[in-house]
Amino acid sequence: MAESREDVELVLAELGWEVRTEDERPDAVMAGHGKYHLMVSFEAGEPTSVIVSYVGKGGGILSMKWSGVGRLPTSRSVVRVLSKDA
Repeated sequence: MAESREDVELVLAELGWEVRTEDERPDAVMAGHGKYHLMVSFEAGEPTSVIVSYVGKGGGILSMKWSGVGRLPTSRSVVRVLSKDA
């Protein structure tokens, strides 16, 4: 079963992300946690990839193909991984 934009938004909120509805875009779901940002890209209504970035000193980015809502990172895991690189 395909995962909808609403499914992605709900799971991100459960994982500690603040879904940014003011950034409403038909081709992406945007979320944030402090200086950490997450974007799930969509094509033809289906999620295709996830990009996570850190905009603080040193910065950092993680990118992966879509593998389902069950594989979305928690905000805490992103902070832990990207802050090691800073």
